[in-house]
Amino acid sequence: MDVKTEVLKKIKPSHEESEKVKRFVQQLLSVSKTVSGLDGVIVGSIGKFTWLAGDHDIDLFLMFDGSVPREELERLGLEYGKRIVQELGGKSSVKYAEHPYTSATIRGYDVDIVPCYRIKYGEKIKSAVDRSPLHLRHVLDYIKPAMIDEVRLLKQFCKGIGAYGSDAKNQGFSGYICELLVLQYGSFDAVISAAGVWKPPHIINTERHLGVPLHQFKDQPLVIIDPVDAGRNVAAVVNGENFMKFVTAAKNYSDRPSAGFFFPRPKKPLSALQFKSLQNRGTKFIAVRFSKPDIIDDILYPQLRRTMSRLVQLLEHHEFHVLRACEFAENQPTIIIELEVWSLPSVKKMTGPPIFSEKHTEEFLAKYSKGSVYVHDNRWVAEVQRKHKTAVSLVNDFLNAPPPVLAERGVPKYLAPLLTKKKAMEKEFWKLVKKDKPLSDYMRQKYFSGVVSESKAKAGKN
Repeated sequence: MDVKTEVLKKIKPSHEESEKVKRFVQQLLSVSKTVSGLDGVIVGSIGKFTWLAGDHDIDLFLMFDGSVPREELERLGLEYGKRIVQELGGKSSVKYAEHPYTSATIRGYDVDIVPCYRIKYGEKIKSAVDRSPLHLRHVLDYIKPAMIDEVRLLKQFCKGIGAYGSDAKNQGFSGYICELLVLQYGSFDAVISAAGVWKPPHIINTERHLGVPLHQFKDQPLVIIDPVDAGRNVAAVVNGENFMKFVTAAKNYSDRPSAGFFFPRPKKPLSALQFKSLQNRGTKFIAVRFSKPDIIDDILYPQLRRTMSRLVQLLEHHEFHVLRACEFAENQPTIIIELEVWSLPSVKKMTGPPIFSEKHTEEFLAKYSKGSVYVHDNRWVAEVQRKHKTAVSLVNDFLNAPPPVLAERGVPKYLAPLLTKKKAMEKEFWKLVKKDKPLSDYMRQKYFSGVVSESKAKAGKN
């Protein structure tokens, strides 16, 4: 049995499972029409028949006419969503993305009921989700029956190497990207063969749209022009790490195919040797941990990364040099910062203007008159007392403020109330890593499962 046949045996839905999902979807659409009077479509992998065994996330889009005001679309979308779920005996809640939608569990299926506007090809969208029905139509129009399993293989490959998921948390390949790649190249093998030699930025224009201003996609490693919207990069969310992870894995798979590429390794905490190795790097790890806000991951992760960037910027500005920084939010959101420099002297050298510049000399001397001022290499130099001698002191002082002040300092609004007066962890961080197994696994992946080493390990796994 070759590798792909072996993998498909595990990931392709059985006839019984397919029929069960089909019956539920038909009932869902029927109830939706009765309740709302609107046309409903099942988008995503279920609607395109490219879903994987056991993956029963169902996205029902209710299509409103473009004349309906946005507020009315949101109100009716939630009202209809709640009633549909009640009719089917499920449990629902309201979630928020660009606009609110209904999220439900019905008979074991996860169902999202999302209102959108009905638009035509080339028509300007009114909300971010309006393109999804057009994506559905494009794939159904062009995909051949033999390609469906090829898409499944590519999706599972991306999952196996840890590069799947176009949400803000994962920043990887979406199901739609996988479908477009198979449409472009024709098969899983052809995609893998091509991807093994990709260089960033790699651009794919499936519909050969003319006049696309590619400069707007600057700093995006993978650019796939959306067939239904020439101004959009379908792969905009794919970060550099996941792009290189995919390219490296594709090359290694081509050299040595193995089922190991398709299935993620089990999560495991740092080994005692790895734990000690991190502690012996000669750096300082600090972390800020806080309670998880009641927001979806697509809002949480961008705000968490913005907060992390702000702290890194703060530390660098005060000469505490950062080696690495990363974010974790599986349990409690945690910002982890590894520092090359974490302690500085009490005094700080401020280099001023040349002694020949009369105006700037006066300004400099007036500003630093209370400190030690001298001349070195024909320039004024002042020695001033440093306010924060340690990185921890700086971070703690920065966070020791009420939420409105933190917001002014660049902390996003949903996180500011949770970060106010928080303290950075030092020694406590290592205790936390020992205690929190998901965090320990995250640290293992970040520090001991690099893009190249992990892919090579999978190539050797039979």
